[in-house]
Amino acid sequence: MFTFYDNQITSSEPFEYVPVTGAETYEVGEALKMSGGKATKCGATDKPVYICMGKGDGNRVPVVPVLATRRYEVPYTAKPTVGTKVTLHTDGLQVTATTTSGVFEIVSINEDEGTATGYFR
Repeated sequence: MFTFYDNQITSSEPFEYVPVTGAETYEVGEALKMSGGKATKCGATDKPVYICMGKGDGNRVPVVPVLATRRYEVPYTAKPTVGTKVTLHTDGLQVTATTTSGVFEIVSINEDEGTATGYFR
């Protein structure tokens, strides 16, 4: 799951509630994009617009916007390399080591935890 690590600015964006796509269910920390005015799961090379912050009520889901100033911590499925941009895993909750069309810029690795920190830029 993508978790907030730190921010380069001192302010923080509030939660928003956005409409959901059909019968999709969402996990806290999942990368989401918008399609047809509704939240939906990101594919491997989709740059997310939001990170899910709750399960929602079946009609709307709480989210926070993805900002270029916000660094996230996320588990990886295969250890990425610092300085590369990698793709999202199919579950939208992890990153891979694949760099082709990557969307998440890796700035550090914590091998003990199996996590990476980085930005969506």
